[in-house]
Amino acid sequence: MASEGKVHWICDTYRPVTKSGDVNAGHVAPHSDWDGAMTENFAAKRAARRYAREHHLSYRQALAALGAERAVAARFVHHAERILIEAVEGCGITHWCTVESWDGSSSTTITDLGGEQFTLSLDDVASAAATHFGAGATPSPLDIDSYLADEIVQTLLFGGIIYRPQVRRRRVA
Repeated sequence: MASEGKVHWICDTYRPVTKSGDVNAGHVAPHSDWDGAMTENFAAKRAARRYAREHHLSYRQALAALGAERAVAARFVHHAERILIEAVEGCGITHWCTVESWDGSSSTTITDLGGEQFTLSLDDVASAAATHFGAGATPSPLDIDSYLADEIVQTLLFGGIIYRPQVRRRRVA
């Protein structure tokens, strides 16, 4: 059994394994410092494969399309921060959900009236902002109010606006 000492690599864990399945705990893989980059690349490739299947495109076309979407969304990062701040702290979404957690700028977890829980990240909101503003006039991030933030968050989560706050108008005499 000359192959008994031969080492095989497990790609997703970066640890050597012998043919018999024993992990050589004393050895360290030469690329173990790539874990973060490899995980990010793996997620991007997996997303491209899924996008290619859903839209009947080639893998390379899907990679290009997703890269273009990320570039457009990157333009709206400051808008996304302001949308999250206005939605949570400006009480834009509190008429239809409860804020479970909020890190102050880039991520929040909310529960709607039906009990369903959602996590909003900066990337998701930036993509929604890019879609919402589209080719139209893009306001300054400081021009975003809680009403607009509520519209964008509901459109992101539900595909449209399903909750509206009751607006009371005072009569001016």
